[in-house]
Amino acid sequence: MASFEQHVNGAVIASGIAVIPLYSASIVDINQTLALFSLGIFGGVLPDIDSDNSKPIQISFRILSIFLPLIAILMTVNTSSIANILFMWVIYSLILHFGVFQLFLASTHHRGIFHSIPMGALIALLLVYLFHDILHFKSAFAILSGMFIFFGFLIHLLLDEIVSLNLLGKDMKKSFGSAMKLYDKNNIIGTLILYAGVGGLLFVLQHLDVSVFTDIATLFKEIK
Repeated sequence: MASFEQHVNGAVIASGIAVIPLYSASIVDINQTLALFSLGIFGGVLPDIDSDNSKPIQISFRILSIFLPLIAILMTVNTSSIANILFMWVIYSLILHFGVFQLFLASTHHRGIFHSIPMGALIALLLVYLFHDILHFKSAFAILSGMFIFFGFLIHLLLDEIVSLNLLGKDMKKSFGSAMKLYDKNNIIGTLILYAGVGGLLFVLQHLDVSVFTDIATLFKEIK
């Protein structure tokens, strides 16, 4: 599979190429451009989140364990003492780091169900739901955010498959076909749950204003 550096470089280049036309056409402003660019990069390393030995992923988990609880507390707690907020922050951070994340790593294996196209779609739709229905961003930005994290996710899978082809060698690597897959043959139940989640989120999000797709289609016509 491709190295962490190759995944980051690939995501940076692909996300940059994808976001520049949107900014040039004034579909997104500068702040949204930077956010979409960052989401594309994050999506580019996300499939390796199930790799127990990945140092960048372990560092990312530590950072998320600190910041996610703080953001959640500040968004949900209206009035509370500083001591109470700090106490909840420490407790939730410990639960997230030593509980949720460790359980996730223990229950997954690299290039398993997390390393699949439907997982990327599920994560993208969850992000759209979070941005639009919970954080109340506009439909266009929420949809584009989901698209960019999914785009980065696909770039990661594609790079792994390209490396698996072993273009400089004579034989195809055994890992070919294990990255960009539509299901995990070793976890059919999990795959079905994934597709059920994707279908459920599509149903929940059908109220979104999808006019941004018209803007993107117009942009493509102008580029041609």
